[in-house]
Amino acid sequence: MTKLTAFNMNCINTMIIRGGSSKGIYLDARDLPPAGPERDNVILKIFGSPDKRQIDGLGGADKLTSKVCVMGPPTREDCDIDYLFGQVNQTLPRIDWTSNCGNLSSGAAYYGVLMGYGEATEDCTKTLSIHQVNLGRKLLAKVPMRDDQPEVEGNFAIGGVPGTGARINLDFGDFAGAVMKQGILPTGNTRDLINVPGLGEIEVSIVDMANLHVFVRSVDVDLDTSLSIFDLQSDTALVRRLENVRTAACERIGFGKNQNMEELMRISVNPLLFIVAPPVDYITNTGQKIKASDHDLFARSMARYEFSKAYPGSGSVGTAAAAGISGTLVHEASRPEALVNEEFVLRVGHPGGTLSVEAAMDRKSYKVSYARLGRTARLLMDGRSYYR
Repeated sequence: MTKLTAFNMNCINTMIIRGGSSKGIYLDARDLPPAGPERDNVILKIFGSPDKRQIDGLGGADKLTSKVCVMGPPTREDCDIDYLFGQVNQTLPRIDWTSNCGNLSSGAAYYGVLMGYGEATEDCTKTLSIHQVNLGRKLLAKVPMRDDQPEVEGNFAIGGVPGTGARINLDFGDFAGAVMKQGILPTGNTRDLINVPGLGEIEVSIVDMANLHVFVRSVDVDLDTSLSIFDLQSDTALVRRLENVRTAACERIGFGKNQNMEELMRISVNPLLFIVAPPVDYITNTGQKIKASDHDLFARSMARYEFSKAYPGSGSVGTAAAAGISGTLVHEASRPEALVNEEFVLRVGHPGGTLSVEAAMDRKSYKVSYARLGRTARLLMDGRSYYR
């Protein structure tokens, strides 16, 4: 690490990249201290955490924009670049290094191409194999190119992101069982009964795919599908019930064993909780009307006491995998005709709009052949960030 200083402050080379429906600060691992408290302290200062507004740093005062990506040369021979994700807490001096961000994975691919990584193909794209360091798995990406640089113009739209852009294809086929290392169904069951304070016994489906996911029926947790994400967030009793579901699911599979669960649920992205229902008409955050015929599954996601204003990229992959497994709550709620074949496309209706995931899996062994998600990405800032 070479420490840079200017204007009586420390500084570090920085890129800010919008990846999917998230925004991240991208740093080179070689510019940071080794993993540990010193590195965390530098990153917290860059973001301005802990502070809900993150007013003295680059954090965007929202969980979708309080994210760091530490990039570097590959530490796996079969990969082109390393990508380590950190969810920077806004109100606590903590960074969660145990999860993955699917949306910012597109930014990692975009960053890799900017840095000259990847292999050019005849169809004006670059392919990259990305080592997702948090989970130790390999992500395959295809980035469209123009004039030897990543293309940004295109007609691909993402719910929750204004305008359109060039589609970056991500394949998370290698990510089944990545968190618990016990397969795509950590309990071995397509659904489990858990005892939740304030709700009693309810059914959940726990799926380990690109992150750890817990699925629950909207009717079982008293979530009104007609309400906006902002109305849901203001219902503190609902938020507490849902966090109780997360905690009970963790206890069921031993995630966070011997840790302070209350603190863990405020810090850890995993497990992501998804509340699902059959397709319904609803209105997005921006007032767009989404018809039931426009999607195959209604879903809302939350973690760390906060609903997501869009849909996690890793969550979309996990949702598609769950939909392909007969017996899960996701399969039960999804439009049946979308899941007829082993190769299928699932359209998810979320607060920002809709998204589609392509997946292929063996319905008997649950082996995932591919799980493909389209995202867009764009460089927003390239320079130095300063911290005291």
